[in-house]
Amino acid sequence: AGRGQTTVINVAVPSPTPVQSAEVSPPDGVMVTGIKGTGSGSEQNIGWWEVSLDVAKDAMPGDRSLVLVLQRGRTMPVTITIPTHVPTISNLRITPPRANQQTGEIEVAVVDTAADLGADPYLWLTADCGDEPIVGALPTTVSPGIVRAPLPKLAGKCALQVRITDAIGIESNILKTAMEFTK
Repeated sequence: AGRGQTTVINVAVPSPTPVQSAEVSPPDGVMVTGIKGTGSGSEQNIGWWEVSLDVAKDAMPGDRSLVLVLQRGRTMPVTITIPTHVPTISNLRITPPRANQQTGEIEVAVVDTAADLGADPYLWLTADCGDEPIVGALPTTVSPGIVRAPLPKLAGKCALQVRITDAIGIESNILKTAMEFTK
């Protein structure tokens, strides 16, 4: 969760009941601004939730705990970190696979003021194409200011989210787009 930014944290909760609220401790400089998602109606019993956090520009770097409150209890605390720096991504470009290809390409521009992106950062993809979301880390190639990753074959109308992590595990901002892929 970068200082001066809104961060969306995706949380899988093993419960069919909805999340009622979220708590950050210590709360100084961090405000929960939104919770959206659904409890699970599937046999896996996993609900997917997005928790939006606004982090003040002057928030002290360090660890915080995030707990989701349900009707019948609370989740275990999840550690979130306010880092001293955050890689920033922009200019998301999606190239779908061609008819004779298995993969397309994801490309983002990246700025990393600490220069600790590393040779092979992870690109995290969430693809919601109607059923259970597809979530995973993709291998990347890096050239100055650009990170590329293979786009797996997707079908139908998909909401996509991407982010990267640098060599020490600090996550970038999240970029979102929606695309329709041929089946």
